[in-house]
Amino acid sequence: MPLPEQVINQLSREPADTPGWSFGLIFFSGALLVIVLAIYFGMTLAYEPYLNTKIAAENSNLANLSQSISAQDEANVLTFYSQIANLQGILAKHTLVSQFLAWLEQNTEANVSYSSFSFSSGGEITLSGNALTEADVNQQIAIFQSSPDIENVVVSNVGSATSPGSAGAFQFSVTLLMNPSVFTEQTTQ
Repeated sequence: MPLPEQVINQLSREPADTPGWSFGLIFFSGALLVIVLAIYFGMTLAYEPYLNTKIAAENSNLANLSQSISAQDEANVLTFYSQIANLQGILAKHTLVSQFLAWLEQNTEANVSYSSFSFSSGGEITLSGNALTEADVNQQIAIFQSSPDIENVVVSNVGSATSPGSAGAFQFSVTLLMNPSVFTEQTTQ
């Protein structure tokens, strides 16, 4: 059955007020272009001169400040800074025996005491000690040998005490070759 003529006429006509999708796209693109141009001209015409003014003001302040300091004062400051930098380098490599003494206190067996202490360059330390028993001497030597801070342990002169006023029944001497980090690094305990 064919369509009535009135329906055919309505279908063939386009509505007059129907906007298409292209108008919305063109409007959006135009609005975006206007916003971008406003930002660009705002930065170029307003913000850039503002920044240039600030930079010029800071440069003139810097020039005034550098003129207010005499050449002698500049040389004194430079010399002082050089001395501080050299001192920091020296202190960073400085041997801190007090750190070793704290380490020795933590790594000494309860029944052992030391009667002499000798420190030589290269981290070599010689200790003479007294212990109540031979087992205490062996325990102290085992503590030294198991420590990661000691590179080498040399034990000598282990024997019974000969003097009547000695602190322990056994005397011993030990030479420790310490890891350099024990003396130079700050320990956190």
